[in-house]
Amino acid sequence: MSMGALGYYEKSYRLMMLPLQNITHVISPVMHPVFSEMQDDISKLAMSYERVIRLLAYIGFPLSIFLYFTSTEITLILFGNQWIKSIAPFQILALSVGIQIIMSTSGSIFQAANDTKSMFICGLFSATLTISSLLVGIFVFKTLEAVSWSICIAFTVNFIQCYWMMYHVTFKRQLNNLTKEIIKPLMLSMLLLVVLHLFSSMKLELDLYLSILIKGSLFIFCLTIYFGATNEYNLRDKLLHRLRK
Repeated sequence: MSMGALGYYEKSYRLMMLPLQNITHVISPVMHPVFSEMQDDISKLAMSYERVIRLLAYIGFPLSIFLYFTSTEITLILFGNQWIKSIAPFQILALSVGIQIIMSTSGSIFQAANDTKSMFICGLFSATLTISSLLVGIFVFKTLEAVSWSICIAFTVNFIQCYWMMYHVTFKRQLNNLTKEIIKPLMLSMLLLVVLHLFSSMKLELDLYLSILIKGSLFIFCLTIYFGATNEYNLRDKLLHRLRK
């Protein structure tokens, strides 16, 4: 592929990595020493980590949907019209942000549970699959979109393999415990998907800043309605508690 195509892909990938760098690179170093204290009680470690997964899923999955529908605005506002060819790859790569945010913490858990053998196997599988997917996208389909889809699919398969290994080998726990933690964040993401898709389908001729402002407002509105209806995170009571303090 040409150097120009590589440049567009690099911009897309860099944008996709920003949430990971600013969220998980702060959480992961803190997680390891905390969870290492639980290595003699794997059941407690698993249940504590599932609460972290739930929180990260509520951050990552909705964020993936938001980035997907605001890929044009984000790219053009940050980099300008000369990077318009980066929009499509970024839009595809954004779909993997949620699972990457969760999966990036897995290494700390394998280490905390003193199961570096499983961590090595997962890393080897991930590296092999990711490189193979890249080669397929580059040499078989030969488009930036194909490379992005290949990477996105590879991340998804790596996620499934990594947590299958973690639950069956490290935790010796049913995988449906993980499913229970991510099902509600996925439902919230589906709600956001419907709302933002309906807005985008209107094809309104809006200024970039106004467009991302409206989509951001819809995003916050959906979060507020969902958390208010499900009482998943009682934001209102927490806010009132803080104000009273």
